[in-house]
Amino acid sequence: MAEISWKQLSMITESVLKASVLRACGIEDVPAAGINRTFDGGTFQVYATVAPGTHFSEGIRYTLYQNGGTKSFDTHKEVLRVIKAAPGTPTGDAIRQWFAHFLAKS
Repeated sequence: MAEISWKQLSMITESVLKASVLRACGIEDVPAAGINRTFDGGTFQVYATVAPGTHFSEGIRYTLYQNGGTKSFDTHKEVLRVIKAAPGTPTGDAIRQWFAHFLAKS
């Protein structure tokens, strides 16, 4: 099997499909270099961004594009409340896994 290129993997938008393919290949822990800053939920997209000159842990913002509108949030919990992606569903689990890459490790 060829060596995984995390940089190439990061070019693929995060989604339920990407999470399913990685799981089927036995890849559970994707490093930050393999994560795209965009999550596509089908009916919505979420972008993780930071202001210039800040680090992810200091100033991450989530921008939600849904139903032709845009909203910005400071926390992932606010985004989850709006998109109503329940845990235990493919989209709910995939977006929570995506958010986990941006949350501060304690």
